[in-house]
Amino acid sequence: ANKSCPGKIIWTAYSMPASKNNKHHKTAGLLVISVCALSILFPASADPKNIEFTYTRTYIENGTCYLDADLEIELTDEALKALRHGIALAIHTHFQLHQDRKWLWDREISDIKLMYRLEHQPLTEDYLTIDLKTGLRRSYNSLEAALNYLSSISRLPVSPANVLTGDQRYNARVRTYLDLESLPTPIRPQAYFSPNWDIASDWYQWELTP
Repeated sequence: ANKSCPGKIIWTAYSMPASKNNKHHKTAGLLVISVCALSILFPASADPKNIEFTYTRTYIENGTCYLDADLEIELTDEALKALRHGIALAIHTHFQLHQDRKWLWDREISDIKLMYRLEHQPLTEDYLTIDLKTGLRRSYNSLEAALNYLSSISRLPVSPANVLTGDQRYNARVRTYLDLESLPTPIRPQAYFSPNWDIASDWYQWELTP
């Protein structure tokens, strides 16, 4: 029988160990000043995420566990400007499935990436999506149509069903983001710190029940 699972947003926080001597304190102070300066140059955006998952479903059918998902993708003005000036945008979706183990590290069941490139064709004003794994190319007469295609995941095989047992707990999560490493080298330094290039969803996580 098909089984669907609701999702929830998972937030992750990081901390840094205390410095051991004055030299390290000075270094840490310089890092704080540098981060503050970057915050002034590139203030954080208070807007919602540019990519959000609206629906996820994992289900078993004919011996395979599949993923369906819907998301909303909204490009920033800076990304749109770059796209229309011939810069391709790589949009990746990362799916992970782990077995939850109480006394050991979680066991990885599945780790899958969907990788697409979005291009603008200036001569025809069409938009092109390219599956970077299969090479499949699709052409659309509008950006909205191209983003609609990238915003839907249907029947993605994520695991053989026989590795999932009913007496175990499994955690699935998925995230979609603009791959900054795929941008041209001159753009990357600004893109790493500017909210204009922060186009990504949070991790969307749910419990999978076989």
